[in-house]
Amino acid sequence: MKTGVFALALWGALSGSVQAQEAAPDPTEAGRRLYVMSCQRCHGINLVSNSIGFDLRTFPQHDKARFVRSVNEGLRAMPAWGAVLKPGQVELLWGYVGSVNGWAAAASAPK
Repeated sequence: MKTGVFALALWGALSGSVQAQEAAPDPTEAGRRLYVMSCQRCHGINLVSNSIGFDLRTFPQHDKARFVRSVNEGLRAMPAWGAVLKPGQVELLWGYVGSVNGWAAAASAPK
């Protein structure tokens, strides 16, 4: 009987972790959600600037360091987000910008 209870408990724990893994959001979708909450107000829907913020559709794919620095430290009218966003969240934003701009997946992957 104890073996059956243990097996049932183990199965429940493993199936719960599998469900948790399946429920993890796609990084691009997570980046999109973060963008909508934090960036869209100034940079526009789907990166289409509404004349307030920089048009991220023109951001150079090869200049990730500038993107990270600008997000973390701010630039001109853009406030610094370094105290608000975690490094992983900046990576998600970079990935989202790359997905909208059609950059290759390898270029938008965290480095």
